[in-house]
Amino acid sequence: MTNLEKIICLLALMLLAISNNVSAQNNNIAFTYDADGNMESRCIVPLTPTEIISVEFPEQKITIYPNPTQGEICVEIRPLNLTEENFLQLFDSSGRLLETKKITSEQTFLEISGSSGAYLLNIHLGTNVSKWKIIKK
Repeated sequence: MTNLEKIICLLALMLLAISNNVSAQNNNIAFTYDADGNMESRCIVPLTPTEIISVEFPEQKITIYPNPTQGEICVEIRPLNLTEENFLQLFDSSGRLLETKKITSEQTFLEISGSSGAYLLNIHLGTNVSKWKIIKK
């Protein structure tokens, strides 16, 4: 991505945030990283209470539902490459790590036992990392 494309993308995101009065609780933010840990892309997806969220890596699709949740979420990864290290991490809104869980099948269930609010879910699939905002009602 060229510097001009980065500036245009940043300006578009800023205008979107200003014009729609975007609130962090009403959006999902997903990031992708390269093998060296450099962020490659950032995607903002507005959520509705019944929406299923999904994002596609070059060879995998991640789906998370329900979000918002009453406590339990399902993380689906298809196809799951079991030869790589796959795990997820759940953080509270202050950045404290609450749980780390290995991903061993295409469907992983995670119980969010904390209070209502926003949580951050990091999904590590080999060298790819995506970050998700999860809302617990």
